[in-house]
Amino acid sequence: MTYLTEGNITKQIIRLSFPLLIGNIIQQFYNTINMMIVGRYVGDAAFSAVGVSGSVMNLFIAIIIGLCVGFSILYANAYGAQDYEKLRKTIYTTAVIGISITLILSIAGFIFLKDILNAIQTPDNLIHECEIYLRVIFAGMIFCLMYNLLASILQALGRTNVMLYIIVTAMFFNLFFNYFLVAVLRLEVMGAALATVLSQVISAFLCLFYILKYLPKLKIGKADMSRDRKLSVTAFQFGITSALQQSSLFFGKLMVQRAINALGSDAVMAYTADICIEQLLLAFGDSGAAAIAVFVAQNYGHNEMGRVKDGLKKGIKLMVITGVMLSVMLYFTKPWFISLLISVEKLQVTAIALSYLSIMCIFYPLSFATNSFQGFFRGIGMIQLAFGATLTQIIIRIILTYRFTDLLQLRAVAIATGIGWIAMISIQIVYFNKARRRLQV
Repeated sequence: MTYLTEGNITKQIIRLSFPLLIGNIIQQFYNTINMMIVGRYVGDAAFSAVGVSGSVMNLFIAIIIGLCVGFSILYANAYGAQDYEKLRKTIYTTAVIGISITLILSIAGFIFLKDILNAIQTPDNLIHECEIYLRVIFAGMIFCLMYNLLASILQALGRTNVMLYIIVTAMFFNLFFNYFLVAVLRLEVMGAALATVLSQVISAFLCLFYILKYLPKLKIGKADMSRDRKLSVTAFQFGITSALQQSSLFFGKLMVQRAINALGSDAVMAYTADICIEQLLLAFGDSGAAAIAVFVAQNYGHNEMGRVKDGLKKGIKLMVITGVMLSVMLYFTKPWFISLLISVEKLQVTAIALSYLSIMCIFYPLSFATNSFQGFFRGIGMIQLAFGATLTQIIIRIILTYRFTDLLQLRAVAIATGIGWIAMISIQIVYFNKARRRLQV
């Protein structure tokens, strides 16, 4: 068993973070693999359809991931307290809640699919293929939940290295299924969607196999299936709040993208390249936040308040140092990174992309600091505060983006994002001081 309630804090956070980081980066390539194979073996329309469908699919997946992130805090609390009876009951309760919500999402997806595609102004020539792709995704969404639920259990128990092995295995299966179903069987966009679902089935199976074989104390019995109203309410609150946080992040990105679309094709192309680079950099912060959340949650459950405080202190130090190092590196190498994504002949697009990254390199360390606090607040169960801080950042970012894009173009997005992070960390510091007095950390 991987207990985080004793031992070197810095080493434990790094050990938790590294597999999560690699896993996050690998998962960013899932939809890219689909698009590459479809674009090569089917055609431009199918390629575009998978891209559009990916935006819709990611919103639904964000909700499921959010649910499981919320649930994982409860798992880590119970595990840190070494209360296996409570842990098994929590797993069963959250599984029931997760399955119920996922079925509702799937049914809603089927019913309102055309309305969703029309709302995002999908071109008429892509709607049919988008419908085919998304109906398969909605039909298999339960497997997405199963994988994320089981993976969140492993993460809460500190088994992030196991998660990495499973993600790598699933990626290879995803690549194989994509090629076989799209290029060999010629199932076109349906094949790409089936490949995604099948890789999730395999991921879920591997997680379940590992848990049953190596974590026998988590095997759920009849006694664990008794209804616990208080636990159900708590699990629902944690799951829904976290799901709202994840989906609001995604919604905020869509709103910012809408403002950028109005600036023209050069700005859109520049921002697309910038985001590809930015997502890789921010994956470090996201992984660190997840590691801090697991560490804090286990120690909070074990009532190790000194380690809870030290976990945040050392976590922030690690994260900010990492953020500064990555920002400095990116600042001096950004022309090279941009050249990998944008042709050197497109001087105007390159200039726009570089102007965005130049400003963002000032603010990226702030993002790493806010992620540290987010992990801490999730770990001690103040998940509503984590959501509130995120929502504040998103609202400020959207308002300032729409207010200043005409004047500052893409630079307005960078400045708006940075100001949003400043507001976010200000809120977090105020509430951390309140939480510290209340929890005596």
